[in-house]
Amino acid sequence: MKTVSKVILRDLVACSLLLSSAAYASTGFDKDKVEGSITFYTARTDLVEEGVFKRYEQEFKQKYPKVTSVNVIAFADYQSGLRPRMNTADFGDVVFILPSVPSSQYSNFYLPLTGMYDKDEIYYYDAWKDKMDIYGISSGSSVEGIIYNKDVLQKARVNTPIRTLKALYAACEKIKKIHKTPFFINFGAQWPLQQFDKLPLLIEGNDRIYENMLNQLDPFSNPQSSYYKSLKILKTLIDKKYVEKDLMSNLWEDSKNLFVKGDVGMLYLGQWIIPQLVDKGADIDNIGFMPFPADNGEYLKAEISHDWAYAVSKFSKNPDTAKAFIKFMLEDSDYNKISGFIPTVKSIKPQIQQLFEFMSYKPEIIDVPENSSRFIEVTNKSKIDFFTGGYIQDLMTAKDFDKALKKLDTRWSRALEMTSN
Repeated sequence: MKTVSKVILRDLVACSLLLSSAAYASTGFDKDKVEGSITFYTARTDLVEEGVFKRYEQEFKQKYPKVTSVNVIAFADYQSGLRPRMNTADFGDVVFILPSVPSSQYSNFYLPLTGMYDKDEIYYYDAWKDKMDIYGISSGSSVEGIIYNKDVLQKARVNTPIRTLKALYAACEKIKKIHKTPFFINFGAQWPLQQFDKLPLLIEGNDRIYENMLNQLDPFSNPQSSYYKSLKILKTLIDKKYVEKDLMSNLWEDSKNLFVKGDVGMLYLGQWIIPQLVDKGADIDNIGFMPFPADNGEYLKAEISHDWAYAVSKFSKNPDTAKAFIKFMLEDSDYNKISGFIPTVKSIKPQIQQLFEFMSYKPEIIDVPENSSRFIEVTNKSKIDFFTGGYIQDLMTAKDFDKALKKLDTRWSRALEMTSN
């Protein structure tokens, strides 16, 4: 999917030429059958608690008067919440596709969404494709890098952008000296640690890192491997006390408040966090965004990834209503703005100004790839929960870091052997 990042980069640079809204003749569903009740399982607990989805329900019902209700249920740990329900075939109508589901199994759980959009109308059109059908549509996409508090870095006399890993550690040291938390990793919340599952892409310099691991028996403990280097960066940040003092508590909401108060210098996340910081009271002009310096080389790199993909349950009793709701979320709601996403529908203009600062540093953009069925099979057998932060949390709290890495290699190599035939 290397062409996806190039297209998004081109569109961001020329975004003044983009339209402000989208309208298409094709829908992929029967409008006359948009009726009744549907259930949507989401990961956005905050938007449920704040009543945003209740507003979306009313707006959706205004557009489709025969709809009686949209029941929205949120899970803080989405994969753990949804997966058991999928085994019962009772998992609502609209869901997000779990990364642990291989593409070869999409048809067991989801209905095809082919026909809702043409390939040139949306980003990541074929990211959730199996054979001739697409089963998922991205809810939005994000460029990921360092969100920074301009005032904190200025007080610490840190110049931006930070172009090398050595300079990042030096910046953290300067911020630490003014008694601020240099780099908040949200260790206790766990899921933000998935950034260090993506950082190997930048270290490797291409999107083959995960597929290459299928030919490696020691991808974690080998000092030359990109995964080792990524995890070592996190370990260094922790060991040098550049991160939050309380590692075990879930401080996700607190981290945003601390950033707003000027107690935190940097976060490693996507631009989607920016609207949340503003909602907490941050001055939009005090928020900066730059690429993460993955090495000490000359060039900056950055990863771009889609967020969760909307899908319709194969067992939905109201599939046309479910599809209409997905289209409503992508085109008619303000979800893109609230979430800080680069919209999936190409003709809708991004609204996060920090994206243009980020792109001004001219990083090489690398797509976070869709993992192959083979990679997912091996990870499932190894029981290494990639992209959740769980195994990283265990690794960083292990008494012997190097020994723990070798244990991961043992699990990985055994899984490779188990799935070799």
